[in-house]
Amino acid sequence: MKITFEGQSHQIDANTLINVLLHYQNIVNEASKELSGGSKNIELKINALEKGSFVIDVSLIESAIKHLFSSESVAYIASLYAIVDGTHRLYKHFKGRPVRTEEDKETAKTIIGNTEFNITIRVYNQPPVREAVSKSIETANADVNVEGFSVDCGTNEPTEFKRESFKEYIYDDFDTEKAILNETDEVVDAVLTIIALNFEPGSRWQFMYNGFKIQMTVKDDALMRKIDEGERFGKGDAIHVKMKIMKRYNPTYKAYENKSYKIVEFLEHIEVPRQKELF
Repeated sequence: MKITFEGQSHQIDANTLINVLLHYQNIVNEASKELSGGSKNIELKINALEKGSFVIDVSLIESAIKHLFSSESVAYIASLYAIVDGTHRLYKHFKGRPVRTEEDKETAKTIIGNTEFNITIRVYNQPPVREAVSKSIETANADVNVEGFSVDCGTNEPTEFKRESFKEYIYDDFDTEKAILNETDEVVDAVLTIIALNFEPGSRWQFMYNGFKIQMTVKDDALMRKIDEGERFGKGDAIHVKMKIMKRYNPTYKAYENKSYKIVEFLEHIEVPRQKELF
């Protein structure tokens, strides 16, 4: 594997090299933990350089000497190379954002292009791994002698980052990610009893749900269409819906709390029995 610093000068700051290698080692270590389940130790070795070269030649070897030249060891290192390569490719495409949606995953598989794509996505999604790539680019950006930075794992074309694009690849949204990770949602089949309603589009209604009062902004198209068509909804009526409950983790109670509600699908209007007129 090779790390290349592009520039017109034959020098770079020592801290640039040291920091980038430390971040690179963190990526390799996290990839190895995920690939082996923590059963293998990998050493990062820097091979001898030619004078004035900006190409850093890196080798990975298994720490256990008895396995050094085994077919198992060779296959393991090859898989590790592919994962580290794929991690950098994903970072360049997603610019540090995690792979979350199914669409993201399908895109990621195309980018990675190897059989280790599931492990590679898991490795890439770890904040310390993406932070290590981001810090490497940030370090290169701080050195005026570096005009480009690339990683070549020998499995594909090198993954390159150019100085003019350095800033857009420095990702610092990990705090927001942490907040998102502390949130979850659940879609439930629910019957909501109406206790207060407002027919203005986007207005807030109040309901009874499982013995608790809840309120939400009603935006469901099917429900609003019923209202526009003249269907009468009144206090005490119920609606059968698919409802999304947004929850946030409370570290004090070590449990998720319901924070907000949203109707995602209107299914049925259940009218309360009306008192019949006597005359």
